[in-house]
Amino acid sequence: MDSRQQLDPYSPIYDLRSRGVFLVSTTDGKRAHFHFGCWSTQCSHEPPRMLTCFPKEFEGTEIVKRSGVWSLSMVAADQEIFTDHFFSGDQTIEAIGKDKFIYAESGSPILKDAVAYFDCKVSSLIDNGDFLIAIGDIVQGEALHPDKKTLNVEYIADENRKHFRKGPITLPFKGFDL
Repeated sequence: MDSRQQLDPYSPIYDLRSRGVFLVSTTDGKRAHFHFGCWSTQCSHEPPRMLTCFPKEFEGTEIVKRSGVWSLSMVAADQEIFTDHFFSGDQTIEAIGKDKFIYAESGSPILKDAVAYFDCKVSSLIDNGDFLIAIGDIVQGEALHPDKKTLNVEYIADENRKHFRKGPITLPFKGFDL
C-alpha cells in the first residue's frame, strides 16, 4: 500500500510477488503511529537486523527518528476484519481496542493475535527519496501464533472480494496521543 505507487512504472511487476503484511508501530512515549507495510525484511543475521521503510508523509517517520524504536507485528490471515477497519480509519489503540495489544520492550504496541513480532532499535537511518529506510537491531521477537498463516498484500489489494471496509482506503498520515 504505497501512497505514491501510481507514480512508479514498476508497480505492476512488484505486485506479482507475494508479500506478507506487517503492522508497523512506533512510539516516543507520547505519540504513536501505525501503518501497514510490506516494506520490511531481514537484512542481517549477525547481528540480527530488520530493515523497514517509513513513508515520509506519515508521522511515524518523525516518531521513529525521535524515539529510535519500532516494532513489526506479522498480521495473521484471520485478521481480515481488523485490516478492513484499519483502512477505514480505525487507526488508534482506542479505535482498535486496547485488548488487541501487548507491548514490546521498547514500548511499541504489538498485535497480540499476530503470527509473530519483532521489536527493533535503530542502528541506522537512510534518507531514500520519499521513504526513510530504518535499519534496526532486533532486541526482542517472538512467534506468538506460529500455526497461523500470514495475511498478504494481495488480500488488501483485492478490490473484488467481499469486505468490511466502510469506504475508500484511508492512509494513516497522522499518529495519535498515547
